[in-house]
Amino acid sequence: MPAALPTQDCARLLQAAQELYAVEDLAAFPLQVLKSLASVIPHSSGGCHVLEPSRQGVVTTCYDPARPAGPAADKDFWRLAQSHPLTSVLSANPARAWKLSDVISRRAFQATEIYQALYRPLGVDCELTAQVPDTSNPEIVLRISLHRDGHDFTEAERVMLNLLLPHVGLARRRLQASRVAARNNAERPPLDAPEFQIWVRQRTQWGLTPREGEVLFWLCQGKTNAEIGRILGIAERTAETHALRIYPKMGVENRYTAIATLSRLWAGQGG
Repeated sequence: MPAALPTQDCARLLQAAQELYAVEDLAAFPLQVLKSLASVIPHSSGGCHVLEPSRQGVVTTCYDPARPAGPAADKDFWRLAQSHPLTSVLSANPARAWKLSDVISRRAFQATEIYQALYRPLGVDCELTAQVPDTSNPEIVLRISLHRDGHDFTEAERVMLNLLLPHVGLARRRLQASRVAARNNAERPPLDAPEFQIWVRQRTQWGLTPREGEVLFWLCQGKTNAEIGRILGIAERTAETHALRIYPKMGVENRYTAIATLSRLWAGQGG
């Protein structure tokens, strides 16, 4: 390992880490991992997959550039995965980057079934890969694989991936924690009108105006149009007009079905 990375490599690593920590959606995280790595380690194609090896399950799969899975990948993925030259070292050495050339020559790899089925169609024969364990579930791993043809990955590029792996794990754990917190918050109705409006915007495509959001909040508290008017300082007729504009946006007919729709949202059953 070199004593120090060049300044521009450090800058690219820092930028990649910042991009990972900026992701707000767990589902978007695998693609961002690949996008960020593209600026750090040149490669022709990459994959980032959430796997459950003990049950031979693929939780999520992501490729950049995007591509459909081939027939061999669908039919024989796990059988071929077990024959991959790096399978044993990846399992025994989590959060550490490995090159195919660490364990097998390029010519020998080109003679394997997994190369013929999965790698040759993509026109690649070099790989840099690592597994990041999921600390919240020991059965789950995040596998990152970078590929290119005829030009092996360098030791400097291995170092770059090794340095970024802890940030991949930490950023993903942060997103998992945020998802759990959001789920827990979703289990209780919003406490006031401002919180209610934020809650509705985040979970629906109704496009309510701020005033309509206020009216809907008080409507769901069982208030009449007259009572809503007094609370908001508007005429009863104006409150009623806002309510009548809300219902078609929600896809409901009246205040009772509007309340029922929101109750289902609060229970996590959708609109």
